[in-house]
Amino acid sequence: MTASLLVGIDVGGTSIKMGLITMDGEILESTSVKTAELTTTAEFEHVAGVLVEMVCGHGATPADVAGVGLAVPGVVRGDGSLAMAANVTLDLAGLMEAIRGSFPGRPVVPLNDANAAALGEQWQGAGGGVPNLVFVTLGTGVGSGIVVDGKLAAGSHGMAGEVGHINVNPDERQACNCGCHGCLEQYASARGLIRLYREECARAGVECVPIAHATDALAVFNAARAGDEHAQVACDDLADYLGRALAIVAVVIDPDIFVVGGGMSGGWDTYGEALVARYQHWVIPDGRATPIRAARLGNTAGMLGAAAHAKAAAGV
Repeated sequence: MTASLLVGIDVGGTSIKMGLITMDGEILESTSVKTAELTTTAEFEHVAGVLVEMVCGHGATPADVAGVGLAVPGVVRGDGSLAMAANVTLDLAGLMEAIRGSFPGRPVVPLNDANAAALGEQWQGAGGGVPNLVFVTLGTGVGSGIVVDGKLAAGSHGMAGEVGHINVNPDERQACNCGCHGCLEQYASARGLIRLYREECARAGVECVPIAHATDALAVFNAARAGDEHAQVACDDLADYLGRALAIVAVVIDPDIFVVGGGMSGGWDTYGEALVARYQHWVIPDGRATPIRAARLGNTAGMLGAAAHAKAAAGV
């Protein structure tokens, strides 16, 4: 075979997931490497070596790989450099150089991890191949990836899609981590949902269910499933704030579909129906038919999106 394969890499805070992927998006092999940071030559060479082992273990060679994509948790500039990284210590240039050494002549291209997940869901997931998609990831924070006419919309500084910092409550007194007030992230993140739940319990004068840590949204979701009306109010409030934000995005992007992923998508059954209703309430009439669906790819979205990005860079 000649250049008929792709490699997708998803760099996380504690591990790197890697996949050998066909041009049609089938994951043939996958592996992972645990790592706290990627800053030394030895670490770069170890990752590159594991990649080559994965490829050769499938009976292929580096020459059979058309391109390598890297999804990274940070802002990737247009020139491929890393402006900032979240929750990972990474020398991206050094890692890319090592990978290029193992895959000579092949494009090695980075992109933001939310953008990668958007491409993955658009290519092989809930997007079903539509050309225009907005992917929103709900977790510790709120991020997004935007695909327009089949291509990522990264913006001039690589920061397009920061929907978590759309203002959905101008009366908010608490500051967001960004320094502004009333950002979507203050309500639709894991921390935000817990805050909404605790505030609702305080208003009602009742005890909250036990919450294990600052991002234990699962406790609130499970409480709502068990019939805790205060937890359900918090989930409904999350849906309302997110619906407002998506209504704003809709009149700017006009996507074929919204896809909601990230760790908080595990609670889709507690807020998904309300989200659709609140979005339809807030959006202009022409946008009401735009579907909103839960992501389908889980933790493979990043590597598939990275592979799709490599495919585009290789022109195949």
